[in-house]
Amino acid sequence: MAAPFQLSKTLRLLSALRLPQTTPVRLKSRGLVPRRRKPIQKWFDPADKSWAEPIVKHHEQKQAQPEQEASMLHMVYRIKDHYTRPYWEKDILKEFGLFEKTYNPVVLKNTPDVNEKLRTVQHLIRIKPVTFPYGLPKDESDYKHCFLNENGEFVVKHRIKDNSAESEQAWSEVKMVEERLQEDAIWKMDKDTIQKEARQIIERFKVSEEYFQEKYVYKYNQDGKEYRYTGENKINSHR
Repeated sequence: MAAPFQLSKTLRLLSALRLPQTTPVRLKSRGLVPRRRKPIQKWFDPADKSWAEPIVKHHEQKQAQPEQEASMLHMVYRIKDHYTRPYWEKDILKEFGLFEKTYNPVVLKNTPDVNEKLRTVQHLIRIKPVTFPYGLPKDESDYKHCFLNENGEFVVKHRIKDNSAESEQAWSEVKMVEERLQEDAIWKMDKDTIQKEARQIIERFKVSEEYFQEKYVYKYNQDGKEYRYTGENKINSHR
């Protein structure tokens, strides 16, 4: 009966002193012992959901975005080895031209049959939709100036067709300015050029080379000019 009496007395004393609330803890050797309860931290409070606000906001923004239309083409390339894979996966890779080299992009149609086969080897490949941010090619000459980048974007550089006298004069003026800039660029030193030259000197161990020139002393006549060290009269005197 002594332990509960002491505990109740301690609780009354703590409440009178306005100290943080305590909780009784049972120890094996001492029985019930009052322990001061630590204040709940903000990050540990279950009622505090401020940490989830960015996640909820991102989820709402993602749901508000309209659904993208399915692309007509896929850019597919292999990212993992196929040495230990079964034969049917290797056959699919050979069919689509993905068996030989990794990271070799291949353009495939977005059809149910092709997608079903790609789903079989999805752990070996990476698929990106082919997009046309600059539109489709309009002329055969556009195919000479187009390329497919690593993000699946088919970039087309269209050629401006205008044969008027004003456009020809404008293009001639632009060419004259470009030629003049190229001639002046020979004598222009920019920061990148200086840094590149300095980096080459450091990598080739040629710092202050003009002040510390190498002086070779050949002991076995490697340069065939023994007279430099023994004189012309003493050549072959020891033989």
